[in-house]
Amino acid sequence: MKKRLNLGICTFSYGGNGGISSEVPDIREWMIPLVVGAAKDERIEEIKVWNLADTPITMTRNRSVLMAREYGVDVLLMVDSDMKPDIDGSEQFFPSSFDFLYNHYEEGPVCIGAPYCGPPPNECVYVFRWQNNASESANPDFRLEMYDRHTAARMEGIQECAALPTGLIMYDMRCFDLTEPQTADDNPWFYYEWPDKFASHKASTEDVTMTRDLSVAGTRALGYNPVMCNWSAWAGHWKPKCVGKPITLDANTLGQKLSAKWTTSNTAKIIDLRQPGLKKAIENANSEEVRPV
Repeated sequence: MKKRLNLGICTFSYGGNGGISSEVPDIREWMIPLVVGAAKDERIEEIKVWNLADTPITMTRNRSVLMAREYGVDVLLMVDSDMKPDIDGSEQFFPSSFDFLYNHYEEGPVCIGAPYCGPPPNECVYVFRWQNNASESANPDFRLEMYDRHTAARMEGIQECAALPTGLIMYDMRCFDLTEPQTADDNPWFYYEWPDKFASHKASTEDVTMTRDLSVAGTRALGYNPVMCNWSAWAGHWKPKCVGKPITLDANTLGQKLSAKWTTSNTAKIIDLRQPGLKKAIENANSEEVRPV
């Protein structure tokens, strides 16, 4: 008989500084068929869905863990109010992540997050790896580093990483045992880090601190890194543009863009900038005969 797990889905749809609930319609359009499908899954016993609309987000994420424990949840899915899951259609986050978590359940807990990017003008990838400057350096030079856009755009499958965003993330609830606060002086599961005593700037946000700590603690306690990124299931991120999977340039694409940059006013003829004196003439031209498009 297959093991049956209880699924919890917690949304964080706060608006108005926590005074009202609001979220993009993409969330419910994604969740309704998800819940219908999960209810038919023989591996899932019960489904509990609840919403937390309050600030700060550190508090509500920690509260969601306590509520999941109270509800007897085995798997906790967190969904933020500005997500557009499964944006590029390559892979669906929930079924592929749940399959991985379920098949790994007897080996131990994992958490699996969807990759997504930050807002313009620098659409950074919110997934992290460990980086250093030199091999076997006597001086510690390791640091968390975001995946660059070119590398992230080519990643596939579910792979371990150093830290994750938590806008769309699935936890085996046993993960929280690994970083459980024991005293009043311990950090909770989710917390911010600050560069100075004034806490006027963020050094690390709650998603990075939680998953980073889980990665380190999990590696020591379990013998493997339980923090995984589902690179085949990108989520969109409304900021206010819906930022999707990185679309990067290669030499061929760049060449096409540069070739199409300059045209005459009457034809689509490409100007060869290698002709002697032509580039300078273009730069100085004031007429409409040669102009940028």
